[in-house]
Amino acid sequence: MIEVFHRKTYSPNILFEEDLEIKLADYEKVAVIDSDYVSDAWHLTQNSDGSWIKRKEVKVLGNEADYRSTSIGDVFAVNGQLEVVLPDGYQVFQWGDRIDFYPKFSKKQND
Repeated sequence: MIEVFHRKTYSPNILFEEDLEIKLADYEKVAVIDSDYVSDAWHLTQNSDGSWIKRKEVKVLGNEADYRSTSIGDVFAVNGQLEVVLPDGYQVFQWGDRIDFYPKFSKKQND
């Protein structure tokens, strides 16, 4: 089972955050998905071909008319293990940990 948590005040500028504390108080649980795969949760919570809250595979929590798509900074709890969405994948963490969202670029060798 996967629990889906969205940031209450989402901003795309989270991409520029470094050392941001991830606190449960900043999130709301918006859905539960019967799967053990983060990729399923990601794909099922995108508004790519219509509102994701209407998908039969998703149990929506709350009474929002339409939730935004899951994005960078949102959290999946996969059988209790927390994973935050990063620009290039997911990172396991615990509430209260500090996360760098700013992408790290490797330098070319022999420049």
